[in-house]
Amino acid sequence: MTETDSAQAAPALLDKKQALAQAGGNRELACDLFRMLLEELPVLQSQLAQAIDSGARDAMWDPAHKLYGSTAYCGVPALRETARAMEECIKQQQTDQLQACFARLSTEIARLQEQGPQLAEQLRAET
Repeated sequence: MTETDSAQAAPALLDKKQALAQAGGNRELACDLFRMLLEELPVLQSQLAQAIDSGARDAMWDPAHKLYGSTAYCGVPALRETARAMEECIKQQQTDQLQACFARLSTEIARLQEQGPQLAEQLRAET
């Protein structure tokens, strides 16, 4: 598999067309939603980590669900996919999979946070 094949197989960090569509074509709103997601990610990740560490399934649901819901408005398919998997893991009570799901989610959060400022600029600038 080539590097190009890998890039095509993995969901994008940011789908600009989707982000704009979710914001009704309003570029400024799309940028604001993306910025708010980036700001919210560390809080939700921390809340989820604490709930997993304590084994409190009920406490896991709210941050996982909020994270998944937030991804719906921002055009972030890779994070949305892993957030959905995390939510499913909690919903299905797959306690043996929680750490693995959370690790994948944390990886996607880190990737998005690392590249977020550049992606935000691209979203703001492109037509």
